Formats: sequence, C-alpha cells, structure tokens
Amino acid sequence: MSDARDPLRARLALATGRSAGRLSQALGKGSGSMIGGRLALRVDPQVLRAVAGDRRSVLVTGTNGKSTVTALVAAAITPGGTVVSNTTGANMTDGIVTALSADRTSELAALEVDEVYLEQVARGTRPQAVVVLNSSREYTRGVSLKSTLEHWRRTAAALPDDCVAIVNVDDPLVSWAFETAPRRVGVSGGLYWRGDALICPACGSVQDFTDDSWSCPGCGRSRPAPDWKVVPDGDGWAVEHDGRRTRIEVTVPGRTGPVGGAFALAAADALGVDVAEAAERVSAVADVDGRYAPYRLGDHAARLLMLKNPAGWAEAIDVAVSTERPLVVAVDPFGPKDTATMWEAPFQRLAGQRVAVTGGRTADAVAILDAAGVDVVEAPDIESAVRAHAPGEVIVACNYPAFRRISKQFRGGTH
Repeated sequence: MSDARDPLRARLALATGRSAGRLSQALGKGSGSMIGGRLALRVDPQVLRAVAGDRRSVLVTGTNGKSTVTALVAAAITPGGTVVSNTTGANMTDGIVTALSADRTSELAALEVDEVYLEQVARGTRPQAVVVLNSSREYTRGVSLKSTLEHWRRTAAALPDDCVAIVNVDDPLVSWAFETAPRRVGVSGGLYWRGDALICPACGSVQDFTDDSWSCPGCGRSRPAPDWKVVPDGDGWAVEHDGRRTRIEVTVPGRTGPVGGAFALAAADALGVDVAEAAERVSAVADVDGRYAPYRLGDHAARLLMLKNPAGWAEAIDVAVSTERPLVVAVDPFGPKDTATMWEAPFQRLAGQRVAVTGGRTADAVAILDAAGVDVVEAPDIESAVRAHAPGEVIVACNYPAFRRISKQFRGGTH
C-alpha cells in the first residue's frame, strides 16, 4: 500500500498531517497523532478510506475495556498477518488516520474506536468485524447514552454484508443496538453494571434480570444464546465455541481478561485465524499501556486499573472480590463530577474490608466508602496506600488523572 496508489488530494492530506504531527512533537505538545490526523481530514475528508486501503480490519468499541480488548485482538489476529493498531489510545477518526498512515504495509488492523465515531470509521475502513463490548453512561462525555445507542443502531444496519458484529449478548443495550446488523455473533461477556440497562430500549418496559440472563416482559426481547462463552476450567478459564473448549491464560485479573480474550478469539475466528493459535497469542499479553501490569513496591505488587464511570468501578470491585485481593482507591480532581461516578458503585460489597484511599479527592472518596461500611484508611501517597495492606498483590483502582500520574510515577521508577 504505497502513497502512489492514493489520489493526489489524499497524498497532500497525509503530507500535511505528518508535518503537523512532527511540529507538535518538536514543540513538546504530545505525540501529534490527533492534530496530524485532524489536519489530514481537513484537507481530504475521505483520507481514512485511502489509508485503510484493502487491509482487513477489526474495530473495537464500547464504553469500558476498549484499549484492553483491542490489544488482545491485535495479539489474536497476528497469525493472520502483520497488524497495525492505534496503541496510543487515540481512538477518534483523526487518531485512527494517523495510526494507519504510519504503517502502510500491514495486512491487518485492530482499531480501538470511540463510540461516537464508530459509524464514520466503519464507513472508511469497511471492517471484517466490529467488536461491541458494553454500553453505559459517562459523566465526562457530552453525548447521551440514548444518542450513542441510536448511532450504533444506524451503524449496525449499514455494515457490509461480509462484516461480523461481535456483540456482548449479556448487555441488553448492545444487543438491541446491533440486532440490525446483517451478521451477528454473540459473546457472553458479563454485565457488571445493570444500572443503565434496567429499561428496555425497544419498548420502555422494566427488564427482568437473573444471574446470567435478561428479558423484557413488555416486548418479549430476551438474551440471545451466546456463540462464545467464558466458563471456569479448573483453576482458570476457558472459552467454549461450537462444541469446543479452548483454555485461555490471561494475566489481566478477574473475569476481565478471559472475557476480553473471548471477544479476541471471536474476532480472530472471523478473520480465519486458528482459534488455538490465537489463544496462545492472547495469553502472552501482559499489560495494556500500564493497565494491569504488576508494579513492584518492595514486598507488594500493585496492579493498576483505570476507571471512568459506575460500570468501571463496579468491575474493579468485582475484580477485588473475585480475586480476594486488597484494594486501593486513588482519585484525583477531574472536573465537577469526578467522584459522582463512585456514588452509584456497589462498594457495599466491600463492607467491613480495609480499603486504602489516596489522591487529591481523598476526602470525597472516604465519604463514599464510609457510607458503604468500608474500613477506610487514608494515605498521603500511593506508596503508603499500597503498604497499608499486607505484602502481596494489591488492586489499585484509579480514575483517569490518578492513573496517568501513578503509572508515570511507577514506570519512571520514582517510587
């Protein structure tokens, strides 16, 4: 895929974008991935189609877990050819243009896509698979959940006939939005947070939930049978599909890893990659941009989780409970609603347990946890918070600014 195959306008757009990106880096304004892609799109609104070319691609979207699952998908499809991915997390159209233009020779692409930009990116890349993880509110976004679901529904209906929508059938909102897709494969990906899915998006009735299913008494919609399912396998996990069971070893804690692995295996299968070989590649993924990596602090190992909404906090609580690991909560200032996401999370599951709290919004976090009956320990810094627990592995649940600060500190060796 050389530049000679692109129209003149696309080549001019890419040259402009590259220059802007280099200037941004030279001025210390960041990687330049967003500004470079943004200017390229200004010059040629169709430049995404040019840089996508004829390579086969998998798009990954959803409110939570996009970066993690994109990394797992990139690993899973590697046996099918060389892979490009937007590993910086720049998941809007401009960042994706930059990622694809930086690697014009790869045969495959695994792309993390912001929920609102899915339609535009799908139109420009004509993907072979679209992975849809979950859907819930985000306080930091200016787009409503209802608008996102309607956008997804339009996107699903317009997907190419040869594209497979790989959806979380445990999420009623995702299931409804992508029931219009020409081809659909279901993954049982779990639903840690039901607070945004109580009302049926089709008829407005209150939905019924059991531990592993859901249904609507108003319109009769119910959870479809999954094609891919995560099941316990001895002391670990396996993925069942088409009568086969594939053992999956993922270092990501709790069910997050194996569920993400199930989506990745489904994506690999959609691209014709051998599932067993894909599982081996997925099992080798250790961390994603600092997430989940065990940072050593003497006799402690701190695993960082980054959270941004009630669903994310609910998942972090589930990880702490299911793995029986102690928890640290790190919250820094992040706008007027930075701790609002925590009030809805089920911290009462940790009632009576010790949780260390640190960060610029410690007082707010302490009030929330104290109301849930948690034994709270305030700590002046992340090292003290981790060491407030017995030696061993500790889960560190962070909001976005705290995650960036702490992961940079840990990776810089300043702890």
